[in-house]
Amino acid sequence: MLVTLPNQFKTAINKMPFNVTVKKNAIKIYAALYSKSHLKNSTGFFPVPSAYLAAVNKRYYKILDYFVERGLIDYYKKAYTDDKDIFNTIYRKSYNKELGICAKYRFLVNVEVGDEVNVDMVSNRTNRWWNITENSLIEAGFDVKISRDDFGRRVWHSAIRNYKTDFQGYYTIDSQCSQPRLLYKYFKDKGINDPEYMRIFNNELDFYSEVAKKLDFTGTKESKRADAKDLFMHWINGNGYVPDFEIHNLFPIASKYLKSIKKGNYKSGGSLLQRIESKIWIDDLLTNIPCDFALPVHDSVIVKEKDVDRVLEYCKAKYPEIRFKKALLK
Repeated sequence: MLVTLPNQFKTAINKMPFNVTVKKNAIKIYAALYSKSHLKNSTGFFPVPSAYLAAVNKRYYKILDYFVERGLIDYYKKAYTDDKDIFNTIYRKSYNKELGICAKYRFLVNVEVGDEVNVDMVSNRTNRWWNITENSLIEAGFDVKISRDDFGRRVWHSAIRNYKTDFQGYYTIDSQCSQPRLLYKYFKDKGINDPEYMRIFNNELDFYSEVAKKLDFTGTKESKRADAKDLFMHWINGNGYVPDFEIHNLFPIASKYLKSIKKGNYKSGGSLLQRIESKIWIDDLLTNIPCDFALPVHDSVIVKEKDVDRVLEYCKAKYPEIRFKKALLK
């Protein structure tokens, strides 16, 4: 990887009180940060997953601390009241493993000026999801443009906008009632037991239809289901407002949990589900998919007709609690 290495970093790395191997690893950690800096927000902070840094070097945190001490980088921090002195404010690095929110960093020196250095970034981190997306785009005749957002770790690529028309004759494999079921799986894995929420999925009932029935929605079957889906999205993504407040009484424990994770940022509910979704679809299913052509579309994947049944069975075997289905694009 070709990176620009500013003199400040060059000097600091040379002065590290460690051996040459550690100094070389420090260059790699700098390069890892540099490679993610294009994701920076308006205040200069950009997300860097710890798994990525650990794949570059397991003791990455010591190198980061060294860079911080030398005034070269900074962590994104949040303010907290000191438990021992309520009049004192302390600042801690902000991240949340449970919600999949990684730490953010920013450079405190200009990284656009310096020497160009070619850094060997060989690591144990698997990127097959990227490779298969790249190769599939090339095969389908699209420019290779692939990115992954920080909010939900979703993958975006150059074929995603018009995939329904551009890939007619191909198949999609997606999941039914995706986000409510993912939340059920998350609650189950975490040992969070909301009786009514769990009852719906434990009994293989249709989530939206059950919500509509329990909350006495009126209208056609389709309209009631659509209203229930809209209510769920407000419940997950909203800042307090929901079209029907009774959902909080229907799912009291789930509502309380969602309120707790939204305390710092109301968007954390939506971010959580998208990250769970991406971990399943991108980091697992796409990374290990048993075919050579596959393009991700959030909670689904596009495959060829000759591969669809094999991939469908693969998905079902991997995640039996998720209801997968195939559909022809036409």
